[in-house]
Amino acid sequence: MDKDKILDKLSGLFNGMTVYQQNFVIGDNTEIIYQKVDRVEEPAHFPLNKTKDEGVAAHEFLTTGRYIPQDSALDSFLYLLGYVEQRPKKLSAIMWLRTKEQLRVMLRLLFQSQIEGKQMKVADLERLTPKVFVNKEGKPLTLAKPSEELSMEMTKLEDFFRP
Repeated sequence: MDKDKILDKLSGLFNGMTVYQQNFVIGDNTEIIYQKVDRVEEPAHFPLNKTKDEGVAAHEFLTTGRYIPQDSALDSFLYLLGYVEQRPKKLSAIMWLRTKEQLRVMLRLLFQSQIEGKQMKVADLERLTPKVFVNKEGKPLTLAKPSEELSMEMTKLEDFFRP
């Protein structure tokens, strides 16, 4: 059986894992094949929530309001925030341009029904945020501690995302 077919079969046996091949030559061209199995990490994203159309509208609102850059990838945005389950071929984190408090409020409003229904915890939002959002320098963002922010941008966010 061909080596590539063997590797394909082994990879298929281990769901979510990849089998790698390493070749060693010892002495008179003796070849030893070594398979190493590694778990493939699925990128972090928020759970499925709402519809694709709602996600497209949210992306439009956030880009025109300059909460995220104008050139933010729609397919990454939809997947990472849980509007669609299909992972895009090229996945890029969402750059947040405004305050951490505004991000916290947006996420709390976006996932309010899941938090109230006990399917999600605020700790889940805090854990997932640095894996999905980055700041202007490309560094992972953490959520701000709850505080009172009075601004026109905050009011617009609350009006758009309020269930």
